[in-house]
Amino acid sequence: MAADQQVVVAGVIVWLVISWSYMWKLTAFWKAARRDHIGWYVIFALPIPFGFFEMLYVFWVAPRYPELGESLM
Repeated sequence: MAADQQVVVAGVIVWLVISWSYMWKLTAFWKAARRDHIGWYVIFALPIPFGFFEMLYVFWVAPRYPELGESLM
C-alpha cells in the first residue's frame, strides 16, 4: 500500500471513531438531560473516547428511569 493510501485509510478510520464517539455522546447527553441526571451529564462532558460511559448509560441506566413528564407506570 502506498503512503498516500495509508494516509487516506488512517483518516477514514479516525473519522469513523470520532463519529462513533459523538453519536453515543449526543445520545447520552439527550437522555441524561431529559431525566435530569446532572452527575451523568458532567461525566459525559469529560473527554473519554469510544463512548464507553455513554453506552453504559443509554443501555443500562436510562431505561430504569422515565423521562421527566412521563408517568412512572
